[in-house]
Amino acid sequence: MCISMLASVSFAPKSHVVLSWDETHFGKMGSYYINRTFFFDVHPPLGKMLIGLAGYLSGYDGTFLFQKPGDKYERHSYMGMRGFCAFLGSWLVPFAYLTVLDLSKSLSAALLTAALLTFDTGCLTLSQYILLDPILMFFIMAAMLSMVKYNSCANR
Repeated sequence: MCISMLASVSFAPKSHVVLSWDETHFGKMGSYYINRTFFFDVHPPLGKMLIGLAGYLSGYDGTFLFQKPGDKYERHSYMGMRGFCAFLGSWLVPFAYLTVLDLSKSLSAALLTAALLTFDTGCLTLSQYILLDPILMFFIMAAMLSMVKYNSCANR
């Protein structure tokens, strides 16, 4: 019950209608994937491809220019991309809870970890925009939880 309560608080979406700094880069690259436009980037493509997929599935057509911070989205459907990043960022709380619970076998330590992560303003801020950070944190925490679960099964 505690994990579901903490997870529901972390899933609460926040929305702002203006473009943030890094959204100019990652949103633009998601648009490039939607429009099948070639571009070169030094970063691995998976996160930007997932952002593009989220935009495509939510009805974004790839026409917003993502030119400068502070631009308004107006009629463009950006909430799918932001919602996808927020969805992945919200999974950090249950992942952290389960990881600490499995490592420490302490319910109070796991609840404290989940509560601290739920109310961490840095994590909340990163997860509400079109950024690669929540995607990266999701896969890191999922890998960590998988390793912990694997080791706990191997030790039986």
